[in-house]
Amino acid sequence: MNPKEPASSDPSPNTLNDNHSMTEAKRREAEYSRAVAETSRASAEARREKGEQERIASEESRQSAEMDRRLAEEQRRIAEELRHAAKETHSAAVDIREAAQEARAVLEEAKQTKKSGEAADTEYSNE
Repeated sequence: MNPKEPASSDPSPNTLNDNHSMTEAKRREAEYSRAVAETSRASAEARREKGEQERIASEESRQSAEMDRRLAEEQRRIAEELRHAAKETHSAAVDIREAAQEARAVLEEAKQTKKSGEAADTEYSNE
């Protein structure tokens, strides 16, 4: 040791050991911080993926609901058309029934007229 140099400049084994321990502690601390950051990044990525999956499921659900709504609307429209057609068919059936009753009445009247005419002819020819 040089007498002109201060004692503190002489690296003692304890100082080297302390420096090595501090360096090792800082390295471990940095490694821990890096591991925490990686875990945090992985967790954020997992949350992002879960959010994306939920968004996709929500969109699929919305599309399915829209398709169901369109189908229901189409079925309602078809049912309305069928109801309208049934109403028209019923009205036509009522008209046909009335026409048939009128035709029967006319036919019955014609038969009665024919019988009356035949009876009058018979009486006329007997005279």
